Amino acid sequence: MKNILLVFLLLSQIVFAQKKKKVAEEPPLYKQIAEYKVPEDQLLNGTLKGSKWYFDLKNLEAEPFLLDKDKTKPDVLYLVDAKNFQININQKNCKSLIKGTYQIMKMNDGSTTVYQGHQSFKITSPNQKCTAKLASFLSGALDISFNESGEVMEIKGQSLRTVSVPGS
Repeated sequence: MKNILLVFLLLSQIVFAQKKKKVAEEPPLYKQIAEYKVPEDQLLNGTLKGSKWYFDLKNLEAEPFLLDKDKTKPDVLYLVDAKNFQININQKNCKSLIKGTYQIMKMNDGSTTVYQGHQSFKITSPNQKCTAKLASFLSGALDISFNESGEVMEIKGQSLRTVSVPGS
């Protein structure tokens, strides 16, 4: 009788040991952050779509970097639609086209909460040597603001760092 009870006890332990409780795996924190989408009502993309902003690439190192509606400046940031942008560079020694996506957040009472890793501009076209500094600047953390009339865009960013481009 003891042997039967012992065998039954061992078999029941084996059966219960094989039925593990399924635990839902949570994605790592960096994936949660990467997948975070900024709500549309917190973006200026809809307001800015179709607008053109002019600048001179030579003034990139000025703090802040200014873009305005002055058509005499050689370079153009064109916000194609509520998601995509393109930049036409028309310098004497550099003709280039930069494409990508953008998310410009609204300012709430002069402040904005931005999640870590947020990029206002994500460049999808390959870098060229003459636009590497601009691409690096736009890919960093930026503070973008507008004057009251909406005629001047002011971009403050991290200090420019050197970028190496393959083949240069």
